[in-house]
Amino acid sequence: MKIVIDREKLVEVCDIASRFVSKNSTLPILQNIYMKASIDTLNIRATDMEKYVDIEIPCEIKLEWAITVNAKMFSDLLKTIEEKTIEISVNMQNNVMQITSADDDFTINWISASEYVALPELMNTTNINLETQTFINWVNMVEYTITEKNFSPVLTWVLIKTKSEWDTKKLVFVGTDSFRIAEFKIPANVESDFSLLIPKTAINDISSIAEYAVKGESPDMQMKYSDNLIWFEFTIWDIKISATSLLIQWNFPDYEREEIMPTQFNHTILVDKTLCEKAIRKIWILTRDMNNFIQIETQWDSQIIISSWKTDKWAWKTKINAIISWDPITFAVNWRYITDFIKMMESDEIQFNLVTDQKPMIITDKWNESYKYVVRPLITN
Repeated sequence: MKIVIDREKLVEVCDIASRFVSKNSTLPILQNIYMKASIDTLNIRATDMEKYVDIEIPCEIKLEWAITVNAKMFSDLLKTIEEKTIEISVNMQNNVMQITSADDDFTINWISASEYVALPELMNTTNINLETQTFINWVNMVEYTITEKNFSPVLTWVLIKTKSEWDTKKLVFVGTDSFRIAEFKIPANVESDFSLLIPKTAINDISSIAEYAVKGESPDMQMKYSDNLIWFEFTIWDIKISATSLLIQWNFPDYEREEIMPTQFNHTILVDKTLCEKAIRKIWILTRDMNNFIQIETQWDSQIIISSWKTDKWAWKTKINAIISWDPITFAVNWRYITDFIKMMESDEIQFNLVTDQKPMIITDKWNESYKYVVRPLITN
């Protein structure tokens, strides 16, 4: 039972599938990928029981078969082969797979495909078309605020919801770790309102497929959802990839309240992001082994002072030019939160919007009104 297949394509799709296998399961079958050769297509599946991927890749089928094989071992072996085309044969009596090229001949054991987990079925789905690069952008802009381990399960998931603003329906993507919130909005053609919670781990793995799709010049993707599942589909050259994730049935915090995401401010500071980041990097040399504290103080209407916490060994401060509106203010913040946001910015200027030194501040990219970043100041009293 044999297939002939392009090795490079197989390596790429196996790398994707390997992200979906279980890393810590005691069940060997969940550390395997499912492989089925049928007619002119090789079907590859992987799951950790919370997220699933299904890949169809064209190839030359000589005889049909279906097995499962250890994902890491199979992928690592493929990467050692240098030939463009390989042949895979399966012995159903001896439970072995043979991978053959001009110079190499590997034999590995497999587990019956009948033991593998079935893919979930989506019932009564709603479809949404997305631009692939836009999907990657929103994942990058919110996922860094989410930790994979948190006291609250809802804070390890990404929120996708709809929101009407004026006459426009938008998709809103939100992430938070309870100390900061990132919100990114894009216009979307959606018929019904929804609010979905997706695990950060799943959304990152799906984003990796989207990056592969962009490299394959696949500009569009599809998203579907039902009551407890969300599903994404990509067509990359002649390869079809479907990724599915469970949804969490939980209420996301009501972050749009004025006391959490304010809309009225008493202080605004506009500063060059490069100067701001350089100043913060200087202070990092002193604070990297202690804390991430910095203090920002407005001075007149054209400068801010960024300083470290004063200790018996050192203290540091620097001045940079800024445009300051309204009353002077002094506040403290975790400098990592600022540099994380700067990495996501498109324009050259970062804006701090504050109510008081104790209430959440809104940090924005001057030219991107669709992106908001809420940070809780550090209490200094």
